[in-house]
Amino acid sequence: MKETYKALVKSYNYKGNEYVIVKGMHDGIIRAINSNYLDKDGKLTQPLNGIEMFCSKEANTVEDIIKRVNDKIDFDEYIKQHDIDTSDMKKLARAYKKFYESRESNEKNIISEGRTL
Repeated sequence: MKETYKALVKSYNYKGNEYVIVKGMHDGIIRAINSNYLDKDGKLTQPLNGIEMFCSKEANTVEDIIKRVNDKIDFDEYIKQHDIDTSDMKKLARAYKKFYESRESNEKNIISEGRTL
């Protein structure tokens, strides 16, 4: 089966990272592709897997994929800021838990103050 894609968002930028968000017309799955992996014609320069493209059958909307992209970029930033050893799976798992707990707490505070996310 030939894979065909439709661009939903031609350029999504977050903290200096640019992504193209596409929908597979052959499977209905929305993907975010880092522009670093696209040539000047918009073709992939190397094969990517579903994890690298933020795929999820359960959360398959543009809003959901943007949240996953932002979370990944923010977590990578968190790892650098806190000098987390990513080769130590226990430390990485604790950092992951702490990152998302602090994020949940921040979102609750923003909502209780009546601000929008």
